[in-house]
Amino acid sequence: MLVTGASGLLGNKIVELAKNDYTVILLHKTKPLHLNSLKLGIIDTIEVLNLFHKLKPDVVIHTASETNVDKCETEKEHAWKINVDGTRNIAVACSQVGAKLVYISTDYVFDGEKGLYDEEDKPNPVNYYGLIKLEGEKQVIKHCKKKTII
Repeated sequence: MLVTGASGLLGNKIVELAKNDYTVILLHKTKPLHLNSLKLGIIDTIEVLNLFHKLKPDVVIHTASETNVDKCETEKEHAWKINVDGTRNIAVACSQVGAKLVYISTDYVFDGEKGLYDEEDKPNPVNYYGLIKLEGEKQVIKHCKKKTII
């Protein structure tokens, strides 16, 4: 199991829950959690593909993301590169090595008017963060057959 964004809040929690039952490979961009974590910038297509072909993970849990909603509004190009382009790179790499991709999206893809949304409801993001997470979902759907979007 490979976890992107392992140094973030969600990634770190997933690693803690999975480490006793699975061989977990931790990927980080800025802060290594453990000596065995690997640095990976997900916006570098070649770097992502090379690492995935070397490691050949069975499952990838993709938690790496720009999650600062305010920063996404003010630094749109940066946020797009991470949340859309980076997710595309992860999805393509998973497809090439046959890994199952678990993509972590957000409830921000919906406007909050209805509540209790399901897979059939039409997304309607009300901010840039929600929009780019939705675009990330589209990249996963387009590029990876073995996927789960949460």
